[in-house]
Amino acid sequence: MDPDGSAATSSRPRGRAREARENDTTVLEAARAVFAEHGDGAPMSAIADRAGVGVASIYRRYPSKDLLVRALRLLALQQATDLAVDATAAEPGAAVRGFLERHIRQAPGLLLTTFGQQLGLGPEVDASADRLRLALDALVARDAGTGALPADYTAAELMSALTHLRPALPTSRDRRVEIHLRQLDAYLAGLRAAAADPSILRGEPMQWSEWLALNSAG
Repeated sequence: MDPDGSAATSSRPRGRAREARENDTTVLEAARAVFAEHGDGAPMSAIADRAGVGVASIYRRYPSKDLLVRALRLLALQQATDLAVDATAAEPGAAVRGFLERHIRQAPGLLLTTFGQQLGLGPEVDASADRLRLALDALVARDAGTGALPADYTAAELMSALTHLRPALPTSRDRRVEIHLRQLDAYLAGLRAAAADPSILRGEPMQWSEWLALNSAG
C-alpha cells in the first residue's frame, strides 16, 4: 500500500528491478563525474571505480562507451526537463530563477548538454530533446511580460545560462554554491535590466536549432 492507503501501482519498480535501476543511476552519475573531470576518453575502469562496481557489470549493461554516453544524455535530458516542469509552477516572474537556482543547489552534477540531433544517437534522444524544448518554452512563457526577462529571451539562452552559471570550482560545496548563486543574482539582474532597456543587449538571441547544432559540433 502507498502511504495514503491506496494500492501501489504495478508499474512501480520493486525488488531486483528497483535495485537495478538504482545501480544504473549510480553508474551514470559516476560516468558524468568522471567525464567532467577527465573528458570522454576516460576509461570504463575509472567509471567503475567511482561507482563502486566491477567493469564487467558496466559492460553487461553498456557494451560500448557510445551506449553509455547515449544513456547519460537521456538521463541529463530527463533531469533538465523535470527541473523545468517543476519550476513552471512558480509565480510568474520567478520561474527562470527557480529553474536555475534548483540546478545550482540540487542537480547531482552539471547536466550534460551535448545532446544535439546530429550525433547519431537515435530518435529517442531527439524526442527527449524536443520534450525539453517544450518544457523550457513553457517555463520562459511563465515569466514573459513580468519584467524579469527580455521579450526575445529563448529556451536556448536559458540552457546556455545553465551551462555557464555552474562551472567546476576547487572549493567546498557550500562555498561553490554561494559563488554560483551570486553569479546567478548578477545574471538575473542583467536580464531584468535588459527587459527594461532591450538596447543594452548585443546580437541576436540564440535559437533552439542553433543550440542543438552547437552541441553537436565535434
